[in-house]
Amino acid sequence: MDTLTPGLKTALRTIWVLTAHSLRSRYRSLIIWGVALGGLGALYVALYPAMSNLLQQYLEQAPENMQRFMGGVQGNITIQQWLEIEFLNVLVPVALPFLIVTLGARTIAGSEERKTLDLLLSNPFPRWQIIAGALATMGISLAAVLAMTWIFTYAAVPIAGVDLGPGVLASALAALWPFCLLFGALALLLSAFVRRNVFAITIPAVILVATYVINSLAQATESMRPLRFVSLLYYIGHPIQGDFPWIAVLAVLAGTLALFVLAMGAFAKRDVFT
Repeated sequence: MDTLTPGLKTALRTIWVLTAHSLRSRYRSLIIWGVALGGLGALYVALYPAMSNLLQQYLEQAPENMQRFMGGVQGNITIQQWLEIEFLNVLVPVALPFLIVTLGARTIAGSEERKTLDLLLSNPFPRWQIIAGALATMGISLAAVLAMTWIFTYAAVPIAGVDLGPGVLASALAALWPFCLLFGALALLLSAFVRRNVFAITIPAVILVATYVINSLAQATESMRPLRFVSLLYYIGHPIQGDFPWIAVLAVLAGTLALFVLAMGAFAKRDVFT
């Protein structure tokens, strides 16, 4: 039995139309992101047999603070630790949020700069559906890029002959989905207040870089360790080693939804300059 009201059906249809339009206009960039990150992941997998012994020898002779910076690896370096150090805790969570931040910032501030926002608002649907469409676009875009990253990275596993399960790799990439989406939500909220696309991009980017720097310093320097709780990267944990951060993921998703609700309220009261 169909339990959806006609009004809800219309709203969901509108949101999907907005989402599908955004995805069609950006599918090339999503493919480029997926292939690029997946190619780098495959490269790291392929390099593991040759680099693991060299990295282990380096860590045995490295100072204690450098060992902590590299994740406190002890003994033989596994493929999971290698990918975590070089790829999953460094490259992906720093690079991928920039894609989503750009999508979020362009939804309102970017559209207003391009003089297309007033045309969009002339359609007979409420503003909150534009925000909901942006949420769906960012979520699907992230999932698509992470899925392509998983495919290309895991394709190198049998070639390199390493012991890495597909579920473990998928779990590690899935843990990054809400983390990246949070920065997109922040950019979307800022774009509902500021009128320049560059500001809505720069502020989340600065916060992202600060998060990475704080987490890195907290790992390398004992005096900075108390600050690790400030960094969102700290809460990602080690999902590729079987420690999926369920509590952190749920907390980040709750924060993301709160930012989207705030963005809906801010956009509803915003005056559009044409």
